[in-house]
Amino acid sequence: MTQKLLLLAALLAPITTNAELKVKIPNSVITIYGQIGAEAASVEYANADNSLVRGKLNNALSFTESSDDMDRQTLTADRYGNILNDGPNLIGFDFELDKELLAGMIPYARYRTTFHTTNNSGLGPGLEAWVGLKSSIFHMKYGKLRGAYRAAKGLIDPWIYTSMQARGSGGGMSSGRYNEVHWNWNAAGDRRFVVAESNGKVGIETGRVISTFGLVHNSDISGALELGVKFGQVNARIQVMGDDQADRHGGNVELKYTTSLLTVWLLGAYLDPGKNVIHPGENANWDNNKYQNWKIGAQYKVMPTLKLAIQYEDGELGSIDNNPNGGQYLIGSVDYKLDKLTIAGWVANYFSDIQESLKLTDIDGGILDEDALSWSLGAKYHLTQSAHIFAGYRQTDSDNDYRDENVFSAGMLYKF
Repeated sequence: MTQKLLLLAALLAPITTNAELKVKIPNSVITIYGQIGAEAASVEYANADNSLVRGKLNNALSFTESSDDMDRQTLTADRYGNILNDGPNLIGFDFELDKELLAGMIPYARYRTTFHTTNNSGLGPGLEAWVGLKSSIFHMKYGKLRGAYRAAKGLIDPWIYTSMQARGSGGGMSSGRYNEVHWNWNAAGDRRFVVAESNGKVGIETGRVISTFGLVHNSDISGALELGVKFGQVNARIQVMGDDQADRHGGNVELKYTTSLLTVWLLGAYLDPGKNVIHPGENANWDNNKYQNWKIGAQYKVMPTLKLAIQYEDGELGSIDNNPNGGQYLIGSVDYKLDKLTIAGWVANYFSDIQESLKLTDIDGGILDEDALSWSLGAKYHLTQSAHIFAGYRQTDSDNDYRDENVFSAGMLYKF
């Protein structure tokens, strides 16, 4: 009864702006936190020759056309949507014993889940859920973990969790398929577009994402063990997963150096799926079985109000053109805060390593390259330390014109 009364009293207590809610029960502390955001965006996809149509793939030969055309349209979806690719809305609970045990180790745990603001139809897919032990220099966790490979995304991308972000459809960091054109292998082993039987248009699914098992910049890692150490300003950790039933073996590594002005990171990811579960089709050139990603980057605070960042990534898994040879991303960003106003943006290049034999052709049979230039620019107005409104613009220009996209976006985010 005492524990229940303490918990109720803490939950009913007034919460001040930017305050962290901590619920104290005997021998434990529970920290409750989260963020709520809502956004609307005006989106235009490439359709200069009117040869594209949105639709979902039914099988290797046909797809169902959507009622949506490819002209500019307003979108608000924030769950499995094309706009908030990994929406900002979440609530988290951190649990920690308030005393040290043997060798200074403290038991701790985390549970986080998502929800969405568009129609509030309930909780979305669960995020992190793990238990572990920690001390001042060592920690271990086991469960569903936030991938270490994504740890730097907030340092390089000032627009993460919005439609102006640099992963996924932004084309600045590895994530998943972006404006995936429906295709199938023909008898000669070449990729050919699937076209609608009714009008001969090419089918494109704008929000489709492949599973990268949490090893790049989308989703989390299930059934993983993490071991980490900290020595002064240096942090290092490794995450390992292995599941024979799911044919999933691999993990992430992170090495990070942090000072008050400079943060430098080196990260890597490795996946051996065991089977051809990443790419459809039966062409042997499309299945290299093992995937490796790595990146190096730095963020520097020129002054307290100005941050510059740069990152290079070499990725075989989660590239925007979804080819087994991957490609390279180079991204730079700036974040400048002046009183209550922040101006921020990024620019990125994707250099594809796709083989000639795996390149797509356009509706007229022309071969399409996959290099892309993306950029984003916007502004935030900080109502408080916890809440801000934002607006901005993102554009992607690819040698594969079917991936071109431009987005105007506006919304609000509140953190607690």
